[in-house]
Formats: sequence, C-alpha cells, structure tokens
Amino acid sequence: MKTKWLTILVTAIALLSLAMTTQAQNPSLSSSGGSGGGFGADYGPGRGYDYLYHQEAGSGSAGGYGASYGPGRAYGKAVPAGVNAVSVDWATDLIHVIKSGPPKAIVGQTVLYTLDVKCIRDAAEVVITDFLPEGATYVKSEPEGGVSGNVVSWRFKTMNQGDVGTLKVWARMDSAGRMRNCATVSAMPRGCIETLVGKPVLGIQKTGPATASVGQNVTYQVVVSNNGDTTVENVVVTDTVPAGMSHASGQSTISYKVGNLEPGKSKTIPVTLKALQRGKFTDRAVAESTNAGKVESDATTVVTQPELQIKKTGTKQQYIGRTATYNIVVSNPGDAPLSDVVVTDNAPTGNRILSAEGATVSHNKATWRLGTLGPEEKRTMQMKLTSAVAGTFSNEASATGGGLTASASADTVWKGFAGLLLEMVDTVDPVQIGETTDYVITITNQGTAADNNIKVVLQLPPQMEFVSETGSTAGHAEGKTVTFDAYPQLNPKQSVRWTVKAKAVTAGDARATVRYSSDLIKAPVAKEESTHTY
Repeated sequence: MKTKWLTILVTAIALLSLAMTTQAQNPSLSSSGGSGGGFGADYGPGRGYDYLYHQEAGSGSAGGYGASYGPGRAYGKAVPAGVNAVSVDWATDLIHVIKSGPPKAIVGQTVLYTLDVKCIRDAAEVVITDFLPEGATYVKSEPEGGVSGNVVSWRFKTMNQGDVGTLKVWARMDSAGRMRNCATVSAMPRGCIETLVGKPVLGIQKTGPATASVGQNVTYQVVVSNNGDTTVENVVVTDTVPAGMSHASGQSTISYKVGNLEPGKSKTIPVTLKALQRGKFTDRAVAESTNAGKVESDATTVVTQPELQIKKTGTKQQYIGRTATYNIVVSNPGDAPLSDVVVTDNAPTGNRILSAEGATVSHNKATWRLGTLGPEEKRTMQMKLTSAVAGTFSNEASATGGGLTASASADTVWKGFAGLLLEMVDTVDPVQIGETTDYVITITNQGTAADNNIKVVLQLPPQMEFVSETGSTAGHAEGKTVTFDAYPQLNPKQSVRWTVKAKAVTAGDARATVRYSSDLIKAPVAKEESTHTY
C-alpha cells in the first residue's frame, strides 16, 4: 500500500515539474491590445499542455499553408495514401499545434517537418520553436524563420481566434539513429475591446444656371451632406448674395439652420435670387458645423440683357409732290437675342407711302417682321413718302421684340413752290390814231405756295400815251411808265389783275412791256404785247 502511494506521489511531482517547465517556456507578457473576443474564465499563460503522441500510417497532418494566417482557413492537410507519418498534437489554452514528420528516413535524405498551427483564442507574442535533432542539418524553412544552429523559430506579434497556418522545416539526416524532433509554443493571452472612432465629413455642392436674363429669377440648389461615418452636428448654411442680384428678403446674407446630419444623409436648400443687371456673378454658399469644420461651394451665372434700339433718318426738306426717303435702323446692342422683332412705320396724315421694300403695306402703315435679332445685330429698312400738303411732318417708326419697345422719328419740312404766270393782252388791235385800247395784266399763282410782294410795272410804247389805270392795287403814271403798288401775298391758285387804258398817237408797231418781281422772283420777269396803230 505504501509502495502504491509512493508511486502516485512520484508521478504527481513529475507532472508538476513538467508544468513548471512549460510555464518557464511561456513567460507572462502584458496584453498589447488588438481585436477579438475575451479571455474566458481561465485567463493566463503557463497552463499545462496536453500532449498526445501517436504514430499512424496514411493519415495525420502534413504539408502547409504558406506564410499567412487567417480565420476560416482549412486546418492541416491530409497525408497522401501510402505515406507513413508520425505526428504529435498539443494545445495550450491559446494555441493548438499538430507536428508531423516522417517515421523513417535514410542517411543523406532531406526530410520535411510540419507544424499545423491553430489559434484557439486571441493571442499575442506568439513564438513557435522547432528543435532539429542532433545529427541533422537545417536546410530551409517556410515561411522563413529565424535560425540559430539547429533551432528554428517563428514569432508572431498577434494571432486572432480561428487563425490557422502551417510552418515547414526541411532538414538533412547526416547520421543514423533515433532522431527526435521537438517543438514548443509560447503565447500571451490577448484581451481586446473595440471603440468605434468615426469621422464626420461635411460636404457642400452648389449648382445653378449658367446664364440668365436681367429681371429673371435665378434659383440655385445648395446640397449639404455628411460623407463621413458619424453625425455632423449643428450645421448652418450661409449664402452671400452677390452684387447685381437680390433676395426677396432684401438681405445680402441668408442663413439656413440645417441641424444635425447623420452619416450618408444630405439636405437640399433652394436659394432664389433676382438678376438686376448684366454681368458675371458668383454666388457662394458656406456650410459650418461644430465638429466637422467649414466647407464652401459656389456657382457662377452670366446675366445677359437684350437691348432694342431704333434710329430713323430722312429727307429734311422737300417740295410737296416730290419724294422723301427715310432709313430705319433697328439693332440689338445687348448680349442676348431678341425674338419676334416687328418694326412699324405710320406715315403722317397728308403723306403717302410710295414704297417700303420688304414690308407689308396697309393703307398708310408699313410693317416689317424681322424674327430674331441676335446680339450686336442690326437691320436696315427703307421707306419712301410723298406729301400733298406743305408743312412740317414727323414720321415715326417703332420696334417691338422680346418684351421691349423702342421708337424713333424723322421730321421733314414739306414746302410748296409759288409758280406765277404773267399774262398781258390788248383789248383792241389794231388801233386807229386817236382811239384807245386796254392793256389787261393778269398774274396767276399756279404753284403750291404763296408768293409775297408782287410788283408790276408797265412801259407804254412811243405810239401810245397813258389815259387811266385800275386794278388790284393802285397805279402811278409818270410819262409812259405806270407803276403799281405791291400786292402783299398771292396764294396758290389766286389771280390778280390790272388794266391800263392807252390812246394811239402815232402809227406803227407799238410794243408795250410789262415786268413783275416778288419775294420769290427777285429778278423781274418781262412780257411784251404788240399793238398795230394806224
């Protein structure tokens, strides 16, 4: 009975010694953080390893996974059929290792030892060491480990639960005998917590029309967004109204309180301004927050304005019944096209349209339909008039298009012309000496305007002597010359008449001469009348 208890005591001491040795190979290190779950109830390195030695033919683990570890990978590889392998697997509470190698070899042969490693729980400072036997020479390892003589080691700063991989060592057998290849593993338990660190990213984009017209409402769209992965807080958008535009509020700066924006969310803010003048204007919006800084965006609009101008020139003076010519120039000096441009010209009362090329003429109105008038474009039209009435007449033309109107006029002084016709006849011809005849003098205004200060002088021939005079104005005789007072104004189609009675005193061809002058006819005009005396 004492022998049995002694045997149990010796076995317990041996197991305790083995556990202490294992703990010495796995010194305690502090947790350095990382990712993965917790440590469980039996936290701490240095726990005893469970060893399972076995040798079997045609099964077990061999081969490897390369240099990487990762969760979800296949653990180990099947030994091909017919290949003998010896393997051992053991585990700590953190790492499980299966070591495999050939059961037999011959001198000079290179053999492969593999270590299939699986991480059971998150670990740190993992060191796996392979001790090649005496009488063997290191050839290579995969992945390449640190080599010191016949000791090969791999160090991994962290391993996550579920990571698997294969370590390989090739050694050349240089001598005969029982070659014992051993490996150790040490690791520190790793406990991790996760803190989600987000970054709010405030974004803004402003869009609007590239062009607009003066007086038009221009609407911009401001889109403020959170492009990050945590909330953007207390967002305020400020829009600065550019000079040359206005907001309905009358303010030059408009603010919009957006509040908080969750990740991936956005808000659209319409901003409507009115274009007041021509030019290029940039409208800028700024978004600010308490935790994501400030961003800005702008949009530029070119404000255009069509203009409508009309000019008219024409004959300044013309005699009635003749032709006056007018040129009409319509232009668009603006930077935007004018649509549906129409030009009309109404001839004044008393005037008559003779021609208007390209126009539709109805009664005394000419109309040109020009369509679209582009920026800096001009068109010229011509119209011809005549007048039957004297006086100053204003001929006006007007243009419309694109909601705009313009007008221009040209004045023409239409003048009449006094056309005086002088006539003189003798009532008795021939005249016997001692008898009398009357010289009748008539002046008629055949023209279209009055003539003033009509002066008449009659010169009797030597064969005749003055007897008496009568007429539209009084006459005065001096010898054989009779002068009449000036007639003040002779209107169109009006006639004036004077009569001079003369007596024949000698025989012959008697030639009486009458002359007249006026304000229009400065140089006297003469007419002669022949009378035969006997």
